[in-house]
Amino acid sequence: MSFIIDLHKEVSQISTYQDVTLGTMKWGMSDSFPQTLVNFISQSANAYPAVSRAAQFYKGQGFLGEDRIVTPTGLTLKDIVSIMADDYANFRAFALHGNYNAKGKVSSIFPMRVPVLRFNQFDELNYASKVGYHPNFGLNSVEKKMITNQPTRGNIKWFDRFNPTEDIVAKQIEGKDGEGKLGNYNGQVLYFSEAGHSAYPISPLQAPINYLLSDIENSILVRKETSTGFTNSYLLKTSLAAEDEALERLQEEIYFSQGARGSGKIITFSDLSPEEISGTVLEEIGSGGSGAKTTIEAAILTYELSQKVITGAYLIPPVLAGINISNGFSGVDLEDAYGVFNAVTKPGRDVIEQQLNRMLAASEFSDVGPIKIIPLSINDKGAEELDAEKQTGEVPTGSPIERNPLTGRQEQALMRVVRNFNKGKMTRAQATDQLKNDLGLDEERIRVWIPEDNEENQ
Repeated sequence: MSFIIDLHKEVSQISTYQDVTLGTMKWGMSDSFPQTLVNFISQSANAYPAVSRAAQFYKGQGFLGEDRIVTPTGLTLKDIVSIMADDYANFRAFALHGNYNAKGKVSSIFPMRVPVLRFNQFDELNYASKVGYHPNFGLNSVEKKMITNQPTRGNIKWFDRFNPTEDIVAKQIEGKDGEGKLGNYNGQVLYFSEAGHSAYPISPLQAPINYLLSDIENSILVRKETSTGFTNSYLLKTSLAAEDEALERLQEEIYFSQGARGSGKIITFSDLSPEEISGTVLEEIGSGGSGAKTTIEAAILTYELSQKVITGAYLIPPVLAGINISNGFSGVDLEDAYGVFNAVTKPGRDVIEQQLNRMLAASEFSDVGPIKIIPLSINDKGAEELDAEKQTGEVPTGSPIERNPLTGRQEQALMRVVRNFNKGKMTRAQATDQLKNDLGLDEERIRVWIPEDNEENQ
């Protein structure tokens, strides 16, 4: 089945509506926006790789303790961070569910996807005290089941907002009547949104949403033109009535005889008089080849424009986005791009760490300690190996991994100094002074990048 963009409404201006029937705050007029956005991204040749690339940098190279299993179903902390990063790339939001044991500690941590969650009705201060779950709020889930599960007040599963304070958890378990049981307690959900505590998040692709839609429509147009673009356009004139079975059979035969996918370019005028037909039943009104070429050329320009805008929403360096690389690029260019994008995505990694560490600190997995995601690198070392190098200071000559990692901007400055030194644009003394004064590197770390036995630029 083809993707029909016109079936999706309200994508350029999103409002929050109170739904008294369900007891929720609707995300968009039809309550279908978040899953619609995910569907759009998966259909876009530019948005999907951009979002995936950003998510990969949020996930980083890994972290110590990533293999710790934290759910009965076998999910590890690495799995948790991966899903958090995916949702953060899509929405600038993510959610974690925590179940509690009899000791008041979180006993399992599950990631929950943003599109299936809704706030309860706001209080007088516009705050939500609970988060509701239903697999298909907008009735547009990509997971189709035998029976469509319509959201109702009775089948929405409600969770309290995350607050691991022992007294709060105990009261929530007891319930209003004071007779609640732990087995009936749904636990808590930590819902993080960059837009605020009780606000649905604003996706990085919300502002350029029209470019996202244009990218999808552009690909549909290209598919159509490659299927039927070589076919000339014709005007079919006939005296037969529009509902005449003979005309319907004729149109059907023409339809299936045109184009690679059986869709032609025939415009029908029916109920004409013999004089109006003027002796020509099938009249050519346009050349398919030249028109298709113009369309494809315009589609290429549209694709490139959408690519720049969509990747720009995530501040992805051109080298990583595959833009303007017709003349190739060097390994240094790629390293610089990694450094820049690691700096851009650092706030996202930080918030993923902070929120997951909040739940870990209140859990029976607190022995894992606060996690620290290692930024993505072009080498393939694992988290333990990278961390060991940082802790021991055993930095191999020429390696960018150091005891105190630099920020993306500092790494760029470091690489510029090294390149200028290697090209003879500055002496070792000049390079050493700049690295000491600007970046605070000591002599030992400087020798990693500019060995003392290099006499060329002394």
